[in-house]
Amino acid sequence: MTFLGLGLSLSNEDPVDATVALARMADELGFDEVSLPESRLFRSVTTAAAAVLSHTNRITVRVGIANPVTRHPLVLALEAATLAELGPGRIRFGLGAAEWTMRALGVEPTGWRPYTNTVETLRAMRALLAGQPLGFAPTTFIASPEVSLDCPIPGPIPIDLGAVNSRMLEAAGALAHGVQLGAITSVGYTRWATGRIEHGAAVAGREPAEVLLSANVLTSVDSDRKAARDAVREVLAYYLARVEGVVIEESGADPEHIDQVRQVVARDGVTVGASAVSEHLIDTFSVAGTPRDVAEGLAIYAEAGLQMPLVWHTLGPNPTAALRTIAREIRPELC
Repeated sequence: MTFLGLGLSLSNEDPVDATVALARMADELGFDEVSLPESRLFRSVTTAAAAVLSHTNRITVRVGIANPVTRHPLVLALEAATLAELGPGRIRFGLGAAEWTMRALGVEPTGWRPYTNTVETLRAMRALLAGQPLGFAPTTFIASPEVSLDCPIPGPIPIDLGAVNSRMLEAAGALAHGVQLGAITSVGYTRWATGRIEHGAAVAGREPAEVLLSANVLTSVDSDRKAARDAVREVLAYYLARVEGVVIEESGADPEHIDQVRQVVARDGVTVGASAVSEHLIDTFSVAGTPRDVAEGLAIYAEAGLQMPLVWHTLGPNPTAALRTIAREIRPELC
């Protein structure tokens, strides 16, 4: 089984010029997508996406993801339409509740219903970006059912859900064009998520193939296998200390290994916690090692149902060289 494409996921925490430079490189190297998040309060994802679209020629730019709390759903639709005008046929717009971030920033609305808010926003964006009125009376934001966008819509704009739990994955299967899984993934969690998406699609009478499954995959490649694997330890320590629930439960990771990392991070911080990340956890939550290791590790994700892996974060001890290696040596084996 092969992938439909291979993408790159960037942090959007660096200066915009640096993000644009990496996206241009990915464009030139033949990557299919570049994904940009709105990471805490670093940089605006839509502004960064506009800059990337303006400095690239063919690569699809994914907003991965924006949320309906810090932006009204009408504004999200308007921004998606504007980005599509800048890069016709080259934008995917990801939408999600971003619950952890909203709570961490203290902007969670009183009485917020994240699932309902997200699903209503998805329905709104699909209608508005199809050139239609909103068409329903929302319960989680204020808008007239008759409202519609004034700007022309430059072709279809896929709307994806950033989904984590069963309920949201099933909603994505029923309503979204695609799914982007969260910060750290594993083969086990990907396989489980694929099942939930397929169930949601079946209930809605859709073909599961209508829903593109994408995910950030923590990737690190180098001719020095140890150096490549060591490069992911701190990232894993950071996320394993924070991620809870089904992402961990469905991963197949040994709970004792995860508990050890969490204890060290809580006591001594992420940098020291990196030393507690076992080889087992690296194997579970990343693809890291030589080009052959990475190609084989990514291929297993394809068997689990992933269609568009987004190589993410570390890339390798030398990120620029790693990006070239991924494009020239690994991508041809997978797509």
